[in-house]
Amino acid sequence: MKRIFIKILLFLFFSSPVFACDLLQVPIGTSINTAQTKFEFLDAHNADLYEKEASVKYLAAAIDYCEGSKLENADLEVIIYDNKVAGIILTSVDEEFNNEIYEFTKFNIKDPGEDAKGESWKGFKDLSIGNLLVYYTKMELRGEIVEVLKITNVKMLNNTIGEQVIDFIQ
Repeated sequence: MKRIFIKILLFLFFSSPVFACDLLQVPIGTSINTAQTKFEFLDAHNADLYEKEASVKYLAAAIDYCEGSKLENADLEVIIYDNKVAGIILTSVDEEFNNEIYEFTKFNIKDPGEDAKGESWKGFKDLSIGNLLVYYTKMELRGEIVEVLKITNVKMLNNTIGEQVIDFIQ
């Protein structure tokens, strides 16, 4: 009986959508060598090409790194600073996929609250846990609603914003 119970627990544990989502399995501060095992697009990173204080932002389709999710229109941004993951950001702009980042956040991280789901709601929710900073934002930009989920930590936050963040161009 005990073996059956353990098998059921293992099945539930490994079939959970969170565990199929590589973008949630790379902690902030992870070395780029380790992160490359989950995000193969980081293989293109060459620290010698950038100034020491620069951060490099890589872009990919989020659905490719979160099987079974509904992140069909979301972009995944991974920011590298000092050969470490400084931030992971999900962004969605398409109105056809309204609240896709909200739903992902609610079921995989923490519920931003029912008010944040509303079409007219625009704002910011701090869903942080300890030193892990998790921010959900919905805003209007150039007439379109933009949803953003940003994950970083206290130590890396300043390396994910500002002029020192350079977009990687292939």
